Amino acid sequence: MDTAVESVLFRGDVAPAVQRQIIEFSDFHLKECAFAQSTGQNLVLREASVFKRAEDRKLHSKLVYEITVGEDMLNRQHTLHGGCTAFLVDVCSSVGLAFLGMVQGRPSDFVSQTIITTFHAPAPLGAKLHIISTTTSFGARTVASRVEIWDVTHGRLCVSGVHNKMAPRLPTPTPESFHARL
Repeated sequence: MDTAVESVLFRGDVAPAVQRQIIEFSDFHLKECAFAQSTGQNLVLREASVFKRAEDRKLHSKLVYEITVGEDMLNRQHTLHGGCTAFLVDVCSSVGLAFLGMVQGRPSDFVSQTIITTFHAPAPLGAKLHIISTTTSFGARTVASRVEIWDVTHGRLCVSGVHNKMAPRLPTPTPESFHARL
């Protein structure tokens, strides 16, 4: 199901065209991907905001997603699986970074360098989670975001993560470089 613009709370200076663009981007990357499809389809974008960080006055973005822990997200202890957690940190931060790029009219397609995940508390079946992704840097070559996964049902922080990404650049093959490797 496609997300309606009206169902997302937009804050800050986000043009209507960018609002539609980020929703389409989010839906495409979360709901139309075969990997972890049921989890991606159940993620609901609740809030998308842009703001100037007080310390350096640079523009940043914050996204808030919501999901309820389902059977397909569990490990053998019947809590949120670490692999599912890494997926949530990856995709929610990636969409947040793309959103900031779209707002600024800059590139918005990046590849992962590192994903660091710290587990604080388990999230059991049925817990409602808020995944909060906030950009931390947006440079010419590298970008980064931090993510917190909150169990709002039980009022506790479950996971914190940091995702570093970079602009992709394919190598340019040359006959000399090919023969040098042989």
